[in-house]
Amino acid sequence: MSTINWNNGVYQAPGTENLKSTFHVTVGSDWGALWGYADLMQRDPLAVYGDLLPLFRESDLNIVNVECALGERGAPIKKGGPNLRGADGTVRALTEVPIHVGTLANNHIMDFGPESLQETIDILHDAGIKTVGAGANGAEAAKPIITPMKDATLGIINCAEGEACASINGGPGTNPFDVLAVTQQIQELKKQVDAVLVIFHGGREYVPSPPPYVINALRQFADAGASAVIAHHPHVPQGVEIHNGVPIAYSQGNFVFLQDAPNGELYFKRTGYLVHLNFAGKVLSGFSLTPYRVKANGVFSLQGDEKTQLLNELKQVSELLKDDTKTQQMWNAVVDTQGEKYLRNMLQNMLTLFEEDGEAAAARLHNVFFCPAHREQMMNGLKRISHGELGDSPEWTKELVKDWATRPLR
Repeated sequence: MSTINWNNGVYQAPGTENLKSTFHVTVGSDWGALWGYADLMQRDPLAVYGDLLPLFRESDLNIVNVECALGERGAPIKKGGPNLRGADGTVRALTEVPIHVGTLANNHIMDFGPESLQETIDILHDAGIKTVGAGANGAEAAKPIITPMKDATLGIINCAEGEACASINGGPGTNPFDVLAVTQQIQELKKQVDAVLVIFHGGREYVPSPPPYVINALRQFADAGASAVIAHHPHVPQGVEIHNGVPIAYSQGNFVFLQDAPNGELYFKRTGYLVHLNFAGKVLSGFSLTPYRVKANGVFSLQGDEKTQLLNELKQVSELLKDDTKTQQMWNAVVDTQGEKYLRNMLQNMLTLFEEDGEAAAARLHNVFFCPAHREQMMNGLKRISHGELGDSPEWTKELVKDWATRPLR
């Protein structure tokens, strides 16, 4: 099978059908000791994993994205978006699984400044959890993990758009989404290890299809020598493709991340998938997806018709990745569904904020120019408005964008 079997979410690499799997890696997306899960983790550290816990227990290496600071040090930084932090005791909800690696390249890990970032790293290391993707300086943030896995070595690179948490000019923060630098890093790491896994945190939130710049970059990582590329941050699931034999998952959606739903629970914010990678020695022999639902009492696998529904919808958005015209139309539809008023109000609100809090306003405006997801959306929107193109994306693309952002969970 050279393509993904969407009946069960399984991919078998050609020529590996008779190879025996020697180690198994499970990757989860955003994990946060926050909101309704914070107390649950303190009471029962394993309850949040619902019926998924056995899948982690059967895996040789488990990885999740730690999407918040841990501990008490530091003060909130000025940024666009919330500052997220959990209690240090909730680390038990990682160690008792066990989670072996915490990826830190995201847009929340330094929400309370460099002191808090170091405290978070110390808490995780003291608990026996390796970290990758953030550090006290740019070199630490970029340093990959090299992990012996039975008869092979696995290197892990973690990068992110990072927003206000990104390392700038070699300072503290997360490993930046520098496509050329990460591509070169993959090529160098490939000389030292048998397989390279790249985990990326970025892209546009709450949309069904990744922006063209993300697609191009992640494919470049695959071509540079990565065995697999896995992404998160959009808080909704997106498609999966096999690019020149390399699986790329563009967004796993939320994981142990119970986002507030003021207008009611939304289907795609409460739905995601784990990625399981199977290796036969030094070769990635295949992968599988485990769809799940994020509930108030934990994360539980989808079964029966619910599983079939999500896999069919993932197949639909995965098919779009094969057509550059359609992926551009989807990106145009993101702007078209928001309209000129959205862009105008966003800029006006920032300018108004300057009168009240210049630092906060500057931080938010800087994020628009600095973060690729926000910058690319703003640039595409301004281009479409100035060229008289706003609203001309196909109706099916606008309907799909609206559905992914607003469908209620019933």
